[in-house]
Amino acid sequence: MVSKRKRRRRAAALHSNYGQRMFGDVLSMASTVAKSRKRMVSERLAQLASAARDFSSEIDDLPAVQDFADAVASRIEKLAAYVDDTDVPDMLDDIASFARRQPGTTVAVGLVAGLIATQLLRNGPASAVLLPERRSSLGAEGKRGR
Repeated sequence: MVSKRKRRRRAAALHSNYGQRMFGDVLSMASTVAKSRKRMVSERLAQLASAARDFSSEIDDLPAVQDFADAVASRIEKLAAYVDDTDVPDMLDDIASFARRQPGTTVAVGLVAGLIATQLLRNGPASAVLLPERRSSLGAEGKRGR
């Protein structure tokens, strides 16, 4: 006959194994979602870099601004490649390491990222920054209204 204590241990072990399997499944799903989001972020960054390159090619009168826009586009392309090539846990480690070394810069970047995210959410997925077609159509509407 099995004692009550042994039955409780067996039941606890079954619940523990179930909990571990469930936790593993949740982590696996989170990893899959993170990978797909990572790819989407990389593609959006590439689009943003392309928009910055297009902007720099349109500015002929201001060479300093053109050089700055080219530099920004180059940095965004590097960031897109980093996001595409790096695993999510490694990115989190890099971010934590940077935050420990540069806390002031981290706060400033967080504020800027929050402002950008707010604008993107307010304007919807087709923001003028990410989609140059919308920017040109808005310019045409503005000319018609004059």
